[in-house]
Amino acid sequence: MTEDRTGRELTTATDSAVTPTPAEGGAVDRFSAGPVAHTIGLTEERSAQVVQQSGRARQVAFLAVLIVALFIPIYWFYDIGVPALGIESRQAKEASAQMVTDVEQGYALFLANCARCHSSQANPGDGKGGIGPPLNDQSKLYNAVTAQGLPGTGHLNPNYINNVLTVGGRYVCGDANSVMPVWLQPGGPLNYRQVHEIIAWLTASSDTQFEYVPAQAETATGPKPTAENVSGWRDPNFTPGPDATAVPACWRNPSGQIGGSGGGATATTGPIANPGTEASPRVIKLDLTSSLTITDPDGKAVPAIPVDPGEVIQFEITNTAGFDHNFYVGDGTQLSGGNTADADGVPAFASGTQTFKYDVPDQGTPGLQFGCTLPGHFNTMHGDVVLVGSTNGAGGVAVPPAASGESASPSAAPSPAASAAP
Repeated sequence: MTEDRTGRELTTATDSAVTPTPAEGGAVDRFSAGPVAHTIGLTEERSAQVVQQSGRARQVAFLAVLIVALFIPIYWFYDIGVPALGIESRQAKEASAQMVTDVEQGYALFLANCARCHSSQANPGDGKGGIGPPLNDQSKLYNAVTAQGLPGTGHLNPNYINNVLTVGGRYVCGDANSVMPVWLQPGGPLNYRQVHEIIAWLTASSDTQFEYVPAQAETATGPKPTAENVSGWRDPNFTPGPDATAVPACWRNPSGQIGGSGGGATATTGPIANPGTEASPRVIKLDLTSSLTITDPDGKAVPAIPVDPGEVIQFEITNTAGFDHNFYVGDGTQLSGGNTADADGVPAFASGTQTFKYDVPDQGTPGLQFGCTLPGHFNTMHGDVVLVGSTNGAGGVAVPPAASGESASPSAAPSPAASAAP
């Protein structure tokens, strides 16, 4: 076999074309398959299922789009409210709820820190004034806050109160010895949030109402404290009369009484009818209270003690607070700094009654005061010793009492009733 051979030579050569020979009978048999093998479409049942699934998908998509299209405007109206229909917005509701919370917290802070000077003894939350001026005066609260909740131009507007709490009573009367202390840290005990809450209470509308439950000490026994319904002081419908005068910028208690004309112990009295002697000293009874005040046995605050030069006084000091107080008589400047070395009195005691005799100087002593000198107590627990003389001239030359509304002592430090704020 050579490379030129292809296998064609094995085929029988013929000159005639090869023609097929038909099979007998003239028909040609072919293989075929049934119609199922050639079907490429869906059955009627499957087609119906596909149509149903497609319809459901379109319905779900349509409902989803419809829900989103309806939810967005509904939530938008819910969020911003519809004032024309009286519908309050969500943000306004949250702001109102937070405002009421601030007012409630501010009320509790007011009772704990401010009521002892700015409320009556009968109702610590009334704001009628005591050692300090009244705060529920509608003329002071008028336009304190605008309808939008912003500081107004009224006397007790939030900016004014914040300044008083920040720097103390000197902001009001320019008196560095004002008994109104600094409250904002670091000079005072309250942080900025607590100051904000006190301001919220002082300027709260009478429409603001809440239920206050006094805190109960863990060691306290007996029935639980009952809740009280509290409303703000400011009447939003109040309008000053046409003849109303402006609120004085500086309050100095012109009546000479604690709490102004509302009653209380007078700052001064007339001459002493029966001055005390060594054999028969004149007894003065005072109570040191848990609200950091000095009162007489009837509960009236005592801003000044009138004395006759040279007389002998026996002080009977009762501590009703349940915690430490002391009591000294001496130079007001030294007492305010806690220096009792040259003063007469009794050291700190927690309860009961302590007594001591005090010889009033024969001559007038400028700056003579009394008070509790423990840290944080003197601001509200001090007063003046006023030399007023006697009706019989015994014990020295009579000194006329100070005029009503002025400081009864020659001391630079005023009595609690003389300068307070706001």
